Amino acid sequence: MRRDLIAIGGSAGGLRALLDLLKFYEPVASATLFLVIHRANEAGHLLEILRVASPVEVCEPEDGAPIRSGCLYVAPPDCHMLIGNAHLHLRRGPRENNFRPAIDPLFRSMAIFGQARSTGVILSGYMDDGAAGCRAIASTGGKIVVQDPADATTPFMPRAAISAIGEPELIAPAGQIGAHLSRIVAEEAGPSTPASENIRLELMIAGLEKAKMSSEEKLGELSPYNCPDCNGVLWKIQDGPLTRFRCHTGHAYTENSLDLRQEELLERNLYDALRALREKAALLREIAGKNDNQRVRLLSRADDYDADARQVEEMILARKSRVV
Repeated sequence: MRRDLIAIGGSAGGLRALLDLLKFYEPVASATLFLVIHRANEAGHLLEILRVASPVEVCEPEDGAPIRSGCLYVAPPDCHMLIGNAHLHLRRGPRENNFRPAIDPLFRSMAIFGQARSTGVILSGYMDDGAAGCRAIASTGGKIVVQDPADATTPFMPRAAISAIGEPELIAPAGQIGAHLSRIVAEEAGPSTPASENIRLELMIAGLEKAKMSSEEKLGELSPYNCPDCNGVLWKIQDGPLTRFRCHTGHAYTENSLDLRQEELLERNLYDALRALREKAALLREIAGKNDNQRVRLLSRADDYDADARQVEEMILARKSRVV
């Protein structure tokens, strides 16, 4: 067996890095590449850009598509792309690290079905999607290659991967990664180790095959936090240096992605409260204009709601200053 399976993950700045990588990718033996790049659902030009730049065929697969050598498979919008036994699965499973497609599910599937044939590549991006997946690939005999944070437009994902793994096979600029991948696809794969039960379980959850409370109980312990997306309880998973969370419907977060999602929902809730308070004050004033007997009391209540609205406004402004 050769090291002929390559999974690539990127986010902000990842496309630029990927184009640099492909410029120097001249494989000396046939290999298959799989790509997850965080993108909006309407970002429809990605395939056209890659088809111009890639030295190998580029395709967006359908569910169940056979895996062909010499092809770059691109995860479609809003679907996790998972590797199976010689074929691909597309699943609208729960978001992981606030993304779908996410890098971690692809990398876990590589760990299970590719083992030592697998090389995981992390390119530029925010936050830390892919870090847990890197650990999964490394645990089954695969190798990890990371873009040099100094070369990345956004260095956080490469830094997180390096922190999770300790010593990747290579840390280099994107162009050098392309040249490195060109060579290693001809190398013999090292010894493989079967994937752990936890890795297999998390892959099944991503594919909506086994997302239930008893699943998460096997992965970790109950935390005091609720899932920001479904309000279910979160289980805390200690994965080496990584602390992660997963709810009973399958939403998954690192500490950083959970912090970001909570921040987003807190802001939305504050604006919802501000709108409700302003609407309440306006309604009371409208009623007061038609009710002379209750006019004073209703206007007083409206003033109280206006005062509450001002306090919420101050909270929003204070939060924005802290974030900035």
